[in-house]
Amino acid sequence: MEIVSQDEAANMSFPDEEPTIIDVEPKELTSDGDSNSSYTAIEEHGYSESYSTSEVCNTFTADTAPVWLDDKSVNEIIFCEEFLSEHRIICINNQFIGFDGVIEDIYIEKLIYDKLKPYIQKGVAGKVKQLCQALKLDAHSEEIVPDMNEIHLLNGTLNAATLEFTYEKKFCFGRINNSYNPGAAPPEKFLSFLSELLIPEDILTLQEWLGYLLIPSTKAQKMLTMIGNGGEGKSRIGVLLKNIYGRTMSTGNLYTLETNRFARAALENSYLFLDDDMIMEKLSETNVLKTIITNEGKMLIEKKSIQPYSANIYAKLMSFGNGSLKSLTDKSDGFFRRQIIITTKPKPENRVDDPFLVEKFISEKEGILLWSLEGLRRLMDNNFSFTISERTAENLRNSMKDNSNIISFLEDEQFVKFDPSLECSTADLYSGYCHWCALNSTEPMKKDPFNQWLKQHHSKYELEYCTNVQSHDDCKRARGYRGLDTTYRNNLR
Repeated sequence: MEIVSQDEAANMSFPDEEPTIIDVEPKELTSDGDSNSSYTAIEEHGYSESYSTSEVCNTFTADTAPVWLDDKSVNEIIFCEEFLSEHRIICINNQFIGFDGVIEDIYIEKLIYDKLKPYIQKGVAGKVKQLCQALKLDAHSEEIVPDMNEIHLLNGTLNAATLEFTYEKKFCFGRINNSYNPGAAPPEKFLSFLSELLIPEDILTLQEWLGYLLIPSTKAQKMLTMIGNGGEGKSRIGVLLKNIYGRTMSTGNLYTLETNRFARAALENSYLFLDDDMIMEKLSETNVLKTIITNEGKMLIEKKSIQPYSANIYAKLMSFGNGSLKSLTDKSDGFFRRQIIITTKPKPENRVDDPFLVEKFISEKEGILLWSLEGLRRLMDNNFSFTISERTAENLRNSMKDNSNIISFLEDEQFVKFDPSLECSTADLYSGYCHWCALNSTEPMKKDPFNQWLKQHHSKYELEYCTNVQSHDDCKRARGYRGLDTTYRNNLR
């Protein structure tokens, strides 16, 4: 069978009435249903059995035998050609892809088994595995690079830039469990819930974020964290997203994503990675998370017992928790520049929780899609720059202070004075910082990270780095900064 090229696969489209591979899945996606099935690659094994005639059933004649079955064996080439003519699938990175995204091997194997069962009695499992591998070779295609403007929905494809909709479907890494209905009613229940959860300016940010999730792009280079004290209902948004994105969404925790090299495999073929109960433990490293958020190329994917390979990743990171993400070692602006931190309103005292709230949201999800599209269009018009309220900006500043107490030290007028005529050695400034930390019951940074932070941020405070400033010990001159001094004096020196 002819191999499908990348361009051909990307442009393949078929009307709804055409046969699709959806029939091999355990449950069809529907506009109202929930599909949380986990589709992951299955470890493959090699088999070397031959298909002998002694293993073939004798209840059929040569005239009724399939064309791929001859006197001696199953003809794998003919079998694959017939199978792929019946089921429109391709194989990318050792994974079967259909109209609705990744298809787990077990469902393809079940179809193969059903074709073999009338004719073969022995060693069927091994033959099924072997034919599955042959299908992967025959259906192989280069990785599809999706159009960032295309939104793949249950009832067709929507262009986010032009709002042009077609009922034809294309191969995609994942189909969103929602339908485009331009006449859908506004999601009144959902919007009422948001008005109790967030301030109006932050609702605009969330609207843009939900729209951003619809497209296979990381152009905005942001992650979103929603913080509350508990009981506000923010986790209901996560449950709604699980229904809308189903198997094109992954859940887990950001700490594992950063520290476990195998966890990144969950991002493949996903629009969203959600941490719905963020661990408050500080991250030892942040390189992986920063790379995922800003990624615009291929990443190395590692799975157990499978050779590592590179794949395009389009997943966005989102988390719910009682506090913001923090790092033990990374005090740079780059770590925080990639975050949007939204805080919720306190839970209304007289509010009675509705156990069926999510079901009401799901019934409005076609309207939620239209509302999210408004946010996406606004985000695209603003060159993928999110609407940020003053409250959200202040949340980020406070998170930076909590993560890097040098900022709070420099802002303490009792300990630090700023003036162009002042100067202070780095060693004296560090002594003042350590004393400030002791008084405020906070852990000081080590000297080297402290010095590095000052070098990276001194221009923000209009300081000049010098190699010859007067230390508090009048007999010595040392490296330091002009433009500030600490009021602390170490009397023991």
